[in-house]
Amino acid sequence: MKLPPVEPVELPYDYLTRPIPAQMPPQQRLELRKLPFNKAHNFRDLGGYLTEDGRSLKWGKLYRSDKLSRLTDDDQRFLERLGIRKVVDFRSDEERQESPHSLLDQTQIIVRPMPVSVDAAQVEQISRHLMQQDATPEEMARYLIEANREMVERFTGVFRDWLGMLMEDEHYPMVFHCTAGKDRTGFAAAMIMTALGVSRSTVMEDYLATNHFTQNRIEQAVRYLGEHSMNQVNADVVRTLFGVQARFLEEAFIAIEEHYETVDNYLEIGLGLGAPEIAELQRQLLESPSA
Repeated sequence: MKLPPVEPVELPYDYLTRPIPAQMPPQQRLELRKLPFNKAHNFRDLGGYLTEDGRSLKWGKLYRSDKLSRLTDDDQRFLERLGIRKVVDFRSDEERQESPHSLLDQTQIIVRPMPVSVDAAQVEQISRHLMQQDATPEEMARYLIEANREMVERFTGVFRDWLGMLMEDEHYPMVFHCTAGKDRTGFAAAMIMTALGVSRSTVMEDYLATNHFTQNRIEQAVRYLGEHSMNQVNADVVRTLFGVQARFLEEAFIAIEEHYETVDNYLEIGLGLGAPEIAELQRQLLESPSA
């Protein structure tokens, strides 16, 4: 998958001139998958991904993102331009209270909290602890691997409820997010793409794209934590925490097979997606590539 250049941290144009992928010619959309926000660093359209039967995800219906608590005024107005009707927030109660959404006062956007309180996915809390302990990159990786197991073992019910929402017209366009937009959000994206018939390799490409799209943000975190810890924090530990690795998501699939034997069983038994439900998700979110 060819990835577009990483956007600069500060954008030179206001919300009225920012491009919206769904409104652009089809040949330009992939270059705009990561939407231009100043203070959301991993906001992406899931449109355009191909399924194994040759269809593709619709543009402008389902977005994934990091937290929406520091949006600039232009960012907030751009979010309105996208026509977002529902924000699904996978952050814990503590995370939401610490960093509430920044939306226009008059917004009609509905925020739906769906907490997935996985400790290892709460990157801001962990980053504070990093300044107080001597962790290694591999220890941090193991922490995140276990977090992906927890998605399956403890929070399948939350993701089942979320997928149920995706069958109803009233919730679109929707953005779902957590804090960094990579662990809980990454698992959610993997499940909906899998349910729609996207190949495992393409699911993984979308998951790993976080490292590309947030590389500037990751290096900012390395510098910030280094400066505030008198360079006591291991830079590779920070990169592990703020990035993703294939083995993190692979562990979720391992847990699925351990508890449900197959991914298809997990979709049906765990996530409540039988043939009728999958057909409805396909109706909502898939189209022919030429559409």
